[in-house]
Amino acid sequence: MWTVPEAEDKVVSRETGFKNERLKLISEGCDPIRKDVKRESKDILGEVSKTHHAIQTLDKTISNLEMELAAARAMQESIMNGSPISDDLKIPESSGKRKYLMVVGINTAFSSRKRRDSVRATWMPQGEERKKLEEEKGIIMRFVIGHSATSGGILDRAIEAEDRKHGDFLRLEHVEGYLELSAKTKTYFATAAALWDADFYVKVDDDVHVNIATLGATLARHRSKPRVYIGCMKSGPVLAQKGVRYHEPEYWKFGEEGNRYFRHATGQLYAISKDLASYISINQHVLHKYANEDVSLGSWFIGLDVEHIDDRRLCCGTTARLFNLAESTPSLTISIVSGKLKQATSVLLRSTGLAAEFATFCLQIPSRMSSLDSQKPVLKLVDSSLRLSVIPLSVATIWLTVTNKEDNSIYGEVKFSNFLGLKYVVCISAICAGYAFLAAIATWIRCLVTKAWLFFVSDQIIAYLMVTSGAAVMEIVYLAYNGDQKVTWSEACSSYGKFCNRMKMALILHAIVVCCFIVLAVISAYRVFSLFEPPLSSKDQLEAERS
Repeated sequence: MWTVPEAEDKVVSRETGFKNERLKLISEGCDPIRKDVKRESKDILGEVSKTHHAIQTLDKTISNLEMELAAARAMQESIMNGSPISDDLKIPESSGKRKYLMVVGINTAFSSRKRRDSVRATWMPQGEERKKLEEEKGIIMRFVIGHSATSGGILDRAIEAEDRKHGDFLRLEHVEGYLELSAKTKTYFATAAALWDADFYVKVDDDVHVNIATLGATLARHRSKPRVYIGCMKSGPVLAQKGVRYHEPEYWKFGEEGNRYFRHATGQLYAISKDLASYISINQHVLHKYANEDVSLGSWFIGLDVEHIDDRRLCCGTTARLFNLAESTPSLTISIVSGKLKQATSVLLRSTGLAAEFATFCLQIPSRMSSLDSQKPVLKLVDSSLRLSVIPLSVATIWLTVTNKEDNSIYGEVKFSNFLGLKYVVCISAICAGYAFLAAIATWIRCLVTKAWLFFVSDQIIAYLMVTSGAAVMEIVYLAYNGDQKVTWSEACSSYGKFCNRMKMALILHAIVVCCFIVLAVISAYRVFSLFEPPLSSKDQLEAERS
């Protein structure tokens, strides 16, 4: 009977001990219940993190399958069209396919040879440097162009010859034409996605010069995002009026007149991620094309879960339409040059500088001028020699004219100041000598060599003044030797032979100077107009207009 109270005492003792232990744990901040709650919370966060990682992995796997599907469709189209299948279009094993950071497609046209040369001379490396960039940095760069309306015509042959020389073209199964830019954009993304497995696909116009280092760093920050659309976002007005630039024939689809487009990137430069390029490739046959290709691209992403990134460093041009560009990667050494007229000016870029800038009307390509001089050193030597030779000839002309005087016992003294034409020659010869001296110095100063228009206009003006002054002296010499019987002027050189001889010598030297400046005017004109595209023949012009 006494055993029960003993058990109760033990129970009470155990309960008291448990309470004391629990109080001790609580006092030490180690409540077992709270500890279990914290452990459960950490487990939940870990599971969420694992689930998020699994979703991202699944998303990447789906994207890779879509890429292979796009390549299969592109190959099927090639078979149906009867085109030869390139080895690049064959579907490789996913594990063995090289991964690139970005593919940069430079949209160009048949008539844009000067622009392509400008890009090659500034920010697009050539030969082994381009291959090194592809292998080490994972950056592919190609000029993107289709075919002319006349297959195998002179335009296509010119591109094929240029491609054999540089090897930097991506030819599309597309007929070139300004009104077909939307179709060209679709074909470019589909072809690029089939050829290269890259994180991003970039489209840039050939009159935009890009800082590859800045662009690559910008895109790398968004590498983990599955569907990204990056560019200088805008929302311009929908232009319903016919005849204006960027007219939208389907304006009625955007609501009332005066409405604006949906947000989309400007067409000069934008980038899309791999998933979006795959989407375009897979659905290219059903994607609608608007008149403007940048609007078309933006419309294809409406309704998709796409992140629009408005990066103002990708905006092309400022209010002054000037820009700063440079290359700063160790693997890419590009000359810092200046340029103008829809070419590019590249100057040292600060770390916070723009990624790309649009070329301007008031700028021209000095790199073209420097390359012109480097390719034709004889031309520069002739230019400098002529300008230097003009100086002593002009000084000799001035000396012969100013010191020319003769005294005749019958008719008196005659000197140059008696003739307005001779004084005019002295003034023009002095201007000519001074200009020739300054121009000769300027031909060796880099910042002045590029001012082709300045030399061209100045040489034309001086040549004109020299011709007019030479004509004045020639008239005086002619009358001095022959006179004019109609107005009863007799010849004077029989009485002033020494004066006439010196005047004739000055005229000969002056004529030599005129010839020098005519040649200089031709050289300066050649330097200016060689910066522009050559005119096309009527047949070539017709093909260019069609394309």
